[in-house]
Amino acid sequence: MAGRKKSAGPPRKTPIALPDPSGDAPLEELTRDALSVLLYVWLLPEEARALVKDLGLSVPGFRTDALGDVELCDVLADEIRAAPAARAKVLEKIRAAFGGMPVPDLPLDPAGADDLLELGSSEHGLTYALWRVLADPDPDVRARAKPVLDRLVKKYYGPFPEGAKAPPRKEEDPAKEIAALQKKLDERDKELEREREDGRARLDSARKKGEEQREKLQAWLKDARAREAQAVEEGARAREAADAAVRARDRAEAALAQAQATDAAAEAQRARATARELEGKVAALEARLERQAERERALVAATEAAESARARTERPAASAQPEADEPEEAPATWLMPVYTREFYDSLEGWDRRIQRAAFKQANLLAQDHRHPSLRALPLEGLPGYYRVRVATDVRLLYRRGERQNTIEILSLIDREDLDRYVRQAKTRST
Repeated sequence: MAGRKKSAGPPRKTPIALPDPSGDAPLEELTRDALSVLLYVWLLPEEARALVKDLGLSVPGFRTDALGDVELCDVLADEIRAAPAARAKVLEKIRAAFGGMPVPDLPLDPAGADDLLELGSSEHGLTYALWRVLADPDPDVRARAKPVLDRLVKKYYGPFPEGAKAPPRKEEDPAKEIAALQKKLDERDKELEREREDGRARLDSARKKGEEQREKLQAWLKDARAREAQAVEEGARAREAADAAVRARDRAEAALAQAQATDAAAEAQRARATARELEGKVAALEARLERQAERERALVAATEAAESARARTERPAASAQPEADEPEEAPATWLMPVYTREFYDSLEGWDRRIQRAAFKQANLLAQDHRHPSLRALPLEGLPGYYRVRVATDVRLLYRRGERQNTIEILSLIDREDLDRYVRQAKTRST
């Protein structure tokens, strides 16, 4: 710009890239305040309001039609910074208003950008531009200034009317020539005075607009600070309300826990009494069932002995002597027991009495898995799994094998561990 010296350097080897001819610019790189004030300068109020409506933007707690010009620009700036694609609608408005981006095919370096910005903000932009164009070494570039100067001549001096000629010069005395020159000088002084007044008026108008813009910015800043203070105050009240709600919840939870503890203790006492009563009844019933099973086993043994005796008496004399090495026929209900590794591992930790009873029940299962004394019950949640009682709190688990005529002896566990065994078995199966 005028008065600024540029340092001479080596010629640039890499050409400067030109901007997008459509005028697309990365507006999201600007700060929120810088982008907001740029939109404030660029857009008319009705254009800013239309853009907010087109983009579907809103401010929680405020009506869009009640927002001021600065607030609308703030909303647009936030949207462009959050979603850069929204800048396309803004640039479309600018292109419609100004007809396109200035000098799109002129490459700029940082110094040239400074000159362009200073030229645009100066009141003497045309003077600077003509000076630069007329000083260019290229005649074609200098020729571009002639149409502009012709328009200035027509504007300030005015051409003769079409067909009119300049009046011939007459010999006049020096006094009249001096008076004519004085008159022209006076008229020129008046014209300059008018231009000076116009300049002052434009300067006052520009100053007034600047003051109005500054007042708008100050009002916007004041309003923003007031909203910030209100938000801080509302946040403090919200935190106090949240703390009060947390304290009330803690008191309610403590009261509920105390009430539940009282009810739970009474319920647990009643449950223990009921459990003891039921255990006594179960023990009595199990004893009766055991005695019944013993009587049934005795009757079965007596029946088998009678059948054997009758069979021996009906045999012919030639075959009366049975073969000592021939095993007796297995009953139809007999199943081959398969003792799993899990079963042998589960025997550890039990006393010999429980271990003996477990094998006894397993043998009875192999003889007749439907024997009433076994009281085999299915395990809930595990199809094909069953349990039989070995002692009051001990159960033997088994299942029918995949092979025909087999039964798998699975585990010897405490009655309280049945649910855990079912969960583990489901996990293994999945």
